Amino acid sequence: MEISAQNDDLRDLDIAIIGMDCQVPGADDVMQYWENLCNGTESLTFFTDEELRAAGVPEELLSNPEYRKCGFKINNIEQFDAAFFGFTPREAALMDPQQRILLESSWRLMESAGYQSDQYAGKVGVFVGTGTSKYLLKNIMSSMDLDSTPEIRQIWIGNDVHYASTMISYKLNLKGPSVNVQTACSTSLTAVVLGCQALLNYQCDMAIAGGSSLSLPQDSGYLYIKGEVLAEDGHCRPFDKDCSGSLSGSGVGTVLLKRLEDAVNDRDHIIAVIKGAAFNNDGSAKVGYSAPSIEGERNAIKSAQILSEIDEDTITYIETHGTATPMGDPIEVQALTEAFSEATDKLNFCALGAVKANIGHLDSAAGTAGLIKTSLMLQKQKLVPCINYKETNPNIDLQNSPFYVNTRLQDWNPDCGVRRAGVSSFGIGGTNVHVVLEEAIDTRKVESNEEFQLLLLSAKTKTAYEEVAGQLLDFVQNNEDIDYRNILYTMNIGRKRLPYRGGLVCNSREDLIHKLGGSLPAVKSPNENEKEIVFLFPGQGVQYVNMTKQLYDTKPVFRHELDKCFEILQKQLNYDLRQLIFADQADAKGEETLTETQNTQVALFAIEYCLAKTLMHWGITPKALLGHSVGEYVAACLAGVFSLEDGLRLMVMRGRIIQSLPAGEMLYVNMNEQEAQAYINGKVSLALINSENRVVLAGDSAALQEVVEQITEHREYRILHTSHAFHSYMMQGAVEDMLKVLQTVTFNKPMIPIMSNVTGEWLKPEEAMSADYWIQHMLGTVRFKDAALHLAQKNYKYFIEVGPGKTLSVFMQDNLKDYAECLLFQTVRGVKNTMNDNKFLAEFVKKAWISGLTIDFAKYYEDEILFRTPLPTYPFERKRHWIEAGKQKAYEAAGSNGWDRELSADSAVEADTIEYNRPDISVEYEQPDNAIEESIVEILQDIMGITPIGINDNFFELGGHSLMITQVVLRIKELYGIELQLKLFIEAPTVKNVADLVLEELSESLDLDAV
Repeated sequence: MEISAQNDDLRDLDIAIIGMDCQVPGADDVMQYWENLCNGTESLTFFTDEELRAAGVPEELLSNPEYRKCGFKINNIEQFDAAFFGFTPREAALMDPQQRILLESSWRLMESAGYQSDQYAGKVGVFVGTGTSKYLLKNIMSSMDLDSTPEIRQIWIGNDVHYASTMISYKLNLKGPSVNVQTACSTSLTAVVLGCQALLNYQCDMAIAGGSSLSLPQDSGYLYIKGEVLAEDGHCRPFDKDCSGSLSGSGVGTVLLKRLEDAVNDRDHIIAVIKGAAFNNDGSAKVGYSAPSIEGERNAIKSAQILSEIDEDTITYIETHGTATPMGDPIEVQALTEAFSEATDKLNFCALGAVKANIGHLDSAAGTAGLIKTSLMLQKQKLVPCINYKETNPNIDLQNSPFYVNTRLQDWNPDCGVRRAGVSSFGIGGTNVHVVLEEAIDTRKVESNEEFQLLLLSAKTKTAYEEVAGQLLDFVQNNEDIDYRNILYTMNIGRKRLPYRGGLVCNSREDLIHKLGGSLPAVKSPNENEKEIVFLFPGQGVQYVNMTKQLYDTKPVFRHELDKCFEILQKQLNYDLRQLIFADQADAKGEETLTETQNTQVALFAIEYCLAKTLMHWGITPKALLGHSVGEYVAACLAGVFSLEDGLRLMVMRGRIIQSLPAGEMLYVNMNEQEAQAYINGKVSLALINSENRVVLAGDSAALQEVVEQITEHREYRILHTSHAFHSYMMQGAVEDMLKVLQTVTFNKPMIPIMSNVTGEWLKPEEAMSADYWIQHMLGTVRFKDAALHLAQKNYKYFIEVGPGKTLSVFMQDNLKDYAECLLFQTVRGVKNTMNDNKFLAEFVKKAWISGLTIDFAKYYEDEILFRTPLPTYPFERKRHWIEAGKQKAYEAAGSNGWDRELSADSAVEADTIEYNRPDISVEYEQPDNAIEESIVEILQDIMGITPIGINDNFFELGGHSLMITQVVLRIKELYGIELQLKLFIEAPTVKNVADLVLEELSESLDLDAV
C-alpha cells in the first residue's frame, strides 16, 4: 500500500501498526532483533554446571542425561527503573518482573511511535497479557510467609495477571479500555485482534497490544521428556524431519495500533497495515484439550483472509506458530494449505518462517514476536531465513502446497508487486489467531518554510538527560536519510516533559550535530503546566521599521492576524499600516515616519495584539494582562473590552490627536516617587513610575532643563527620544477630541483580568467601560511599579513581554527582586539585536517549555508537514530489585506480631534493594533528632526500601501511596499502641509531622493525675 498526499481510497477496516517494541533473547530492542533475524542467529544460551548450580538446579538434574543445559534468556530481568515509574524500591522488589518489563515496553512503545501518553487527546486502550508469575511461585513464596506479611495486597497486585493492563493504564495515564488477555501461547496476538476491534468500534483511538513471559530461573535448562513439547536436542527445528519440539523463552513484545485513516492524517510512521484479524476456538473436535485442530486453525486463517478483502495468492509470506512438534507443524501446514487452496491452485509461492527457532517459544509474547518480525520484513522488503531447517518433515507435503520454507536472506519481490503476509498464533486450549498484513510505503514529503527548528530534551535525572542527548546525537549522525526536521518534531511532540530539561535552536543538520555535541546543560525545573502567566505589553519607544518582518513572512497565524489589522485600517481609514511597518528598507526617513506618534501607537498595537494571538494559539494563555501606557489598550482589546476594529481606530485617532499637540519632552531620572515629587509643578508632571528608582518626568523643554540642572550632580538621568510629553498636563489639549472618539466605542467587561496603569491595581469593569477612565489614562501617571508588585504578591510568576525588546523586563527585574521564583521572557528582539526574528521567538518557546509553561505543539506545528519517526527511546536507569528464591525468609517472626525483620547478607531481599541513596526530591535531608522521629524513619525505610529518609521528606514524594500508609499506621500501632487516622497521615505526610501526631496521641493517653 502506498501512502501518498492524496489517500481517498483508504479502507475503513484497515489498522496501522505505528509503533513496535520488544526485548527478546539476544536483542534488547527492535533493531537488534532485526539484525539477528537477518543473520539467522539462534540466540540460545548454554549454561555451565556452575551457573546452573548457582541458579538452584539440583545435582540430580545436572547428572541426568536427559537434562538439556540450554535456554533462551533475556538480559537484566532483575533490574528496573522503579523511581521513573514512581515505585519505591520495596514495591519494585515485590513486583513480578513480567509486569515490570511490560510496563517499560509500553513506555518505549509510545515513544517509538512519537507519542507522549499524558498529552494525547484521544483514548489509548491497553490489551496485554502475561504468563503465570513464576517469580511469585519460586521467589516470593519461597522467601516470605504470605500468611503473616502485611504486604500481601501489594504482592497480589504486583504479581496477579489481572493487574498487568490496568497498571500500565494507571502509570501512563491511559483512559481507553484496559483488558488483561489470557489465551496461553496466543495471548499477545489475541490482544492485537482485541485492539483492532476496539479501534474499529471507536472504543479507543490507539491501542497497546502485546504480552510478556519469563521463565524462571533464567539460568536453567529443562528435562527432556519424550512425547512432550520440549525439544530433544535443545534446538527448535520448524518443518524439519528432525523436529522434536521447541524451547521455552523469555521476552516481551508490544505494538501500537491505530485506525489507518487516523494514522495517515496524524502523519504517523506507519510500519505495516493489518488488513484482517480473526480468532476462534477449536471446541472439542480434537483428540485432547492441548492438541491442535486443523479445522480450527484453518477457519481462523480463512476468516482473517476474508476480512482482508485481498486475494490469497498475493500473500507471499506466513509467519507460522511453528512449534516444531512432530504433530503440530504438519497440522498447521495442512490448515494453511486448505485455507489457501479454496482460492488458488498455485504452488510454492508463499514462504514459511517460524521465529521460535531463533528465540524460543515466548508463550504470552510469542504472537507479537512473530508480528514484529513480519512487520519488519514488510518494512525492510526482505525475507529472512527460517533457521535449523534442512530437510522437510515427511509428514508435511510442501511440494503440493502453496508453500516453501525460506532458508536465506533475500529481497522480497513478489510477482503481484505488493508485499503481503500472514501471522499465526495458536494457544494451548484451542484459541487460534491469524492476522493478515500489508506493507506501507509512505511517499509523502516534508513541507516546512521554517529556517530555525526547535529541539527540546528532558529526563528524570541529570545522568539520564545526558544519555538522552548522547543517544540522539548518535542517531542523527548515523541516519542521514532521515530528515532532521522530522527528528526534532518527534522529540518535541512525542516525549513527556521531565524535571531535567534543556534544548536548542538550529537551522541545519550540521548545526544540530554541532550543538548536540557541545555543551547542552540541563536545567532542573519541577514546574509543570504552569498557569500563572502575565502578558506584558510595552508602550511607545520600542518600535522600529521591519519589526517582526521575519515572523510575518513565516508564521501563518501571525500573518493572518496582522493582515486582518491591515485590512481593517485600509478599509475604514484608508491607512496603509503594512507599508509603514514593513518599509522596503529601514532608512532614516522610514524610521522617522514610524516614530511619529500618529503612526507609532497603532503600529505597536497591531504588532503586540497579533503576537499575543499567536502565543495564545500555541497554548500560552495569560491569566492576567499588564500594558505600559498604550500597551494597556492592547491588553483591553485582547480581553474583549473593545473590538479589534474599535481598538485600531482608537489607536489611529489617539495618535493623530496627540500628534497635533505642542511638542514636549520626557526625562528619565534615577530616583523614587517620593523624591520625584519635589520637582513636580505646573510645568513638570510625574509621567511614569516604572520601578522603585526609575521614574520619568514630562513637561516642556525649559522646565525639564531646570530639573536637569538641579539633579545633575546627584542622579543618573537622560532625556528620552519622544515627540511629546506623554502622561502629563501637556495632554490636556487632547481631552475634548479624544472623548468624542471614545464615545463612539462599544465597551464590554474584560474577560481576562487587567492591571490598571492609573491605579496600579486590578482594572474594575466599570473603569474599563468608562470613557473617563481612558481620558485619565492619557493624562495621569503610569503606575507600572505598583501594578507589577501587585501581580507578584498575587503569586503570578511568569511574565512574558509581548512586543519588541526587553524594556518592561528590565523594569520587572527591578520590581521583582524580592520574588526569586518569578521569571521573565522576551518574544521579539530589540532594535539593536540582530538575531533573526524566528530564532528569537524559538528561543523564547524553548525557555518557556523548560520553565514549565504549556506549549500546544500540534498548533505550533500545524502549518508545517512533518512526520513522526522512530527514535531512541528513554534510557531507563535500572537498579536491581529482586528477591532471591529459596533463601531465608524476609520476615522472621519475633513474638506474635511478625513485624521484626532479619536483613542479613543472606536475606531474601538483597541489600541493594533495601538501601538506596535517597531520591532527588524537593527538600534537603535532615536527620531525626529524637527517639520518636528515629522510630518513624526506621518504619518508613523498612517499608519503602529507601535509605536515608529525612524528617522533612514528603511520604508521597518518596513514592508512597495509600496501601503503604496502612502498613505504616499498623507498624506505629504495634510499636506505640496508638492508632493514627489515615486522614491525619495524608494531611501531614512527613516524619516530623507524624512524630508530632504520635507524641500528641501519647500525651493525651497519659494519666496526668497519676504523674
